[in-house]
Amino acid sequence: THDNRILDVADRIISLVDGRIRSDVMVKEAANISRMLASCSVFKGITPRNLVTIVDQMKTLKVEAGEVIIREGDVGDRFFLVRSGRVQVSRESDGVIATLNEGDHFGETALMTGLPRNATVQAIEPSSLYYLDKAHFQSAMANSATLEEEVRHSVFNR
Repeated sequence: THDNRILDVADRIISLVDGRIRSDVMVKEAANISRMLASCSVFKGITPRNLVTIVDQMKTLKVEAGEVIIREGDVGDRFFLVRSGRVQVSRESDGVIATLNEGDHFGETALMTGLPRNATVQAIEPSSLYYLDKAHFQSAMANSATLEEEVRHSVFNR
C-alpha cells in the first residue's frame, strides 16, 4: 500500500524501488535493533534517522557454542550486537576479559582504527548476533560527519 496510515499497524514494511525490493524490515525487530544501537556507547546520541539507516543494513548471524566469531589479529570486517546468548572476549596475553550478553556490542575498534582485531570473541552458548559489515559501517560514517565524530569519540575515549 502507499497509505502511510497503515504503518502504525504493520508488522513488516517492504520498500520497492523500480520493482526491486530495497528493504524488507520486520518492524518489531528493527525497533529492537534501534534500541540496542541507541544504548551502545558507540552510537550514543546518534539521530533516529541515522539509526534507521544503520538498522536497515544490519544482518543476522547465528552461532553455536564454542564457535569463534572474531579472532585476535584478524582484519576487522564487521561490527556486532549480541541479540541473544552469551559470548566471551579473550586476549592471548590476558585470558578471558569479558562476557557479553544481549545488547552488548563488539568489533568497532578495528573498523575505526584499521588495526587488527585486539581480542578473540567466542560464543559460550548458542547465540544470535546482528552485524554491520565494514562497507556499510564506513558508508554510515561517510553519510554523517556527526556520526563519525560520535563513534571516534566513543572508541578513543574507552
